[in-house]
Amino acid sequence: MKKLLIIICTTLGTFFTAHSQFSINFIAGVSPGANPKTNGIIVNRQNPHEEFQFNMIHVNPQFSGGLVAHLQMRESFFLESGMTYSQKTSSYKMDYRMPREEGTTEQTMKESEHLLLLPFNIGVSLGSFDVTSGLTVRKSFSKTNELTQLKGFSQEKNSIKLGWQAGIRYAFHRVLLGVEYQANLNPICQDRYVNGQSLQLMNVPGNFVFSVQSGFSRK
Repeated sequence: MKKLLIIICTTLGTFFTAHSQFSINFIAGVSPGANPKTNGIIVNRQNPHEEFQFNMIHVNPQFSGGLVAHLQMRESFFLESGMTYSQKTSSYKMDYRMPREEGTTEQTMKESEHLLLLPFNIGVSLGSFDVTSGLTVRKSFSKTNELTQLKGFSQEKNSIKLGWQAGIRYAFHRVLLGVEYQANLNPICQDRYVNGQSLQLMNVPGNFVFSVQSGFSRK
C-alpha cells in the first residue's frame, strides 16, 4: 500500500508540474456529527460474565483543512489531487449481560484519530457547477483509543486505508462552495479484535462534508 501511495503521488506530482493550466487552492470543510444506524454484535459469548453487545453510537463533528491542486484538461474535464488534515472522534457502547464492578451494565468508550487524506478526483464543469468523483488514501496517525481497556483487545497495525467520494460544488467568483459525500471502503472496526473475535460492524461509514475553496492560479 505504501509503495502504491508513493507511485501515485510521484506520478501526479510530475503530471501537474508538466502542465501550465493548474491552480492550487486552499480548502476548509466541516462534517456534521452523526449517530450511525448500525446493528451491534455480541462479543465474548463463551464467557457470560464478560459478554457484551458492541456498537458505534456517535461520531463527533469533523473539521478539515488543506490544499488542492486543480489541473484543467480539454473541454470541461479536470483532475484534482491534494492533501487535507482532519480529526475524527467516535464513541462506542458496550452493553454487558451482567453488571460490572461499578454496578452498571453499560460502558462508553471513545476513539480519536488524526487523519491525513490524499484524494484523487476526476471532474467535469457544467456551467457554474462542478461534479467530482474519485478515491482517497486515508492515513491514520496519533490515535487515542479507549477500546484498548477491553480485556483481550488487539488491533492490526495497518493505518492506511482507501475511501471514495463524490460531490458537487458551485463557483462564486474565486470561491467554490461544495458538498461531498465521503465513505470508507472498509467496514467499521474491521481491524479490531477481542479475544480473537472481530469487532467488525456490518456498516461502511460515510459522512457529508461541506467545504469552501479559494486560492490562486499559476500559469
